Amino acid sequence: MKNKTEQEIVLLRQHDQDAYRLQLKLFLYEVKQQQLLSGVRTFLKVYSTISIAKLANYMEADEPTLRTILMVSKHKTHAIYFEGKILSNADVDFYIHDDMIHVIESKPSKLYGNYFLWQIVKLEGMINDMDRIKLD
Repeated sequence: MKNKTEQEIVLLRQHDQDAYRLQLKLFLYEVKQQQLLSGVRTFLKVYSTISIAKLANYMEADEPTLRTILMVSKHKTHAIYFEGKILSNADVDFYIHDDMIHVIESKPSKLYGNYFLWQIVKLEGMINDMDRIKLD
């Protein structure tokens, strides 16, 4: 009876190790993909348009591999929300037309200028209010 229990324990430990190895393998695969995507994002932030051949040369990859990396990037950075609407959560988005990659800045740049102008107008209003007050 003890022998059977010991065998079960050994099998459970082996199963735990197999599960651990599988999780580790999947995690390392995801890390490798994210490293490739990080490189793609870096180049896409610099260009508004770039040919696939030129980007493949920069990334030291062949064109079919780069196309796969670009599609993985699309897959990883887009999510389907309510009612089937697809939204991008990337800071840089792109599309491919005639072997050219066209880059679109997904997140609008902050309008600091408008904020400061609004603050100046507000300050001028406060100064005008203070000028109207007469001190005796």
